[in-house]
Amino acid sequence: MDARHTLGALALAALLLAVSPALAQQTGALELFRSVEGTLGPGESQSWTFSAADGAVLSFVLRAASGNLDPVLRIANSAGVELIANDDYDYPNSRDALLEAITIPRLDTYTVTVSGHGSTAGAYQLALLAGYAEVALHETFDDESAWDSTNPRLTLNTSGGQLALQLGGAQERAVATLRAGDKHSDFFARVQVAEVTGRPGWAVGLTARQQDARNYYLFQVNHQGQWRFLLRAPLGDRTLRDWATHPAIAPGAATFTLSIMASDNGFDLFYNDLFLSRVLDDTLTEPGTVGLSVETTSAPDSLVTARFETLSLTTPMLVDGARIVPDRLTVSRDGRVMARELQRRHLIPAAGDMRLTVPESFVTFNRPGVNRIALASGQSFRGLAVGTTFEWQISSAAGPAGCGLIVRAAGDTRYVLAYLDQTGGYGVSERSGDEFAPGIFGEQPGLSGSTHHLLLIASGPLLRYYVNGGYAGALEISVESGGLAVAAVNFEPSNTSCTFRDTWLWSWD
Repeated sequence: MDARHTLGALALAALLLAVSPALAQQTGALELFRSVEGTLGPGESQSWTFSAADGAVLSFVLRAASGNLDPVLRIANSAGVELIANDDYDYPNSRDALLEAITIPRLDTYTVTVSGHGSTAGAYQLALLAGYAEVALHETFDDESAWDSTNPRLTLNTSGGQLALQLGGAQERAVATLRAGDKHSDFFARVQVAEVTGRPGWAVGLTARQQDARNYYLFQVNHQGQWRFLLRAPLGDRTLRDWATHPAIAPGAATFTLSIMASDNGFDLFYNDLFLSRVLDDTLTEPGTVGLSVETTSAPDSLVTARFETLSLTTPMLVDGARIVPDRLTVSRDGRVMARELQRRHLIPAAGDMRLTVPESFVTFNRPGVNRIALASGQSFRGLAVGTTFEWQISSAAGPAGCGLIVRAAGDTRYVLAYLDQTGGYGVSERSGDEFAPGIFGEQPGLSGSTHHLLLIASGPLLRYYVNGGYAGALEISVESGGLAVAAVNFEPSNTSCTFRDTWLWSWD
């Protein structure tokens, strides 16, 4: 490899809810499903705060409302460390900024900073949403005639912005659904349970992809602090995950939120916005409605009363009918956490397994070229996501030098290399024999520090590359499968040492 340039050249939904007067101020607190607004002069910025639980999935939609404002959105934790940022998600068609379905890494109070790119200025609207970025439903329960039930024993009424469901009898279940509810396949549904009581106990839940009274998924919690996920089918219930406890669920708690995030055949379940588990099933793939469920115990005199408020449903934002490829990802050194975010953001399939974790590995090199150390010897991967955090030590460098990942290695001279060098140059190229084909090349001006993060996602012939959480581009590759390696990369003679930590590989075929 005589020069890095041989590796190639790189080339809120229309529905934002009304602004709350209490939040229409220059700075303040963000609340779910309430947009705020502000005005920026050239070079100005404004900050808003929000609190979120560990594992919560949130979207932020920032729209320019006037002037020539090109809004920029940044999120930092309470220590001031930037978590993620976005400038444009659909450039040049839109100036708006978007962070969709990001996973909050830990319980904290975060700051959202809004600014204008360059000297642009004007008014903006900012919305915080649960789950995805398009609001498909925000039900406040003001019309009981809009609701239907699967069980004639159910008593249903609405008042004060709440839906009350009451059901009696032994081992009875009822589901209330909107008569004219839209159907969705991929969505995030969230409901607030305002109060639930039962004699001698109770179970309440949220349905997903409901086709009719006999076909739906159901996420339930009960008075004992347990949860389960089941499939209702014409022949009866099929338990996908049986009753289990979780530290987040307090026995007897009567007020809480339940959420389901459905994407392809994966279902992420949340209690009080805390992630409980992921369940996979491909029985019901067609779009369906969501509903609210109550269930009695086996005692003859069972009676359950539940009051619900604020049922919301969000769906993925589409551009030209396709999902948005995220411009930024929240970086985690925990591969399972990272894989879950990639699934939620539709970058990898819902199915898959962690195939490899390597706490630490090393590569050194002092000549021009690529020196690689194979990981998972003898294994071959096709569909994969692989991430690593690395640190370099580079001395006597006559030219660029850095560290990288190699995927689909089918031999010593047949593989795909992705790298980052100490000048800020990054690239991806496919090697065949002694030649590296043109691929991705770009630069990160002002790159600082010696510790960085790389992420590669290979699905079929398409490979996507993220450097330090930022999208670096996509490349069509021809090598179909192969092994994994870490590498030191020298474009000229150099003493280069690379230490890779927390390398992980998730594979689905």
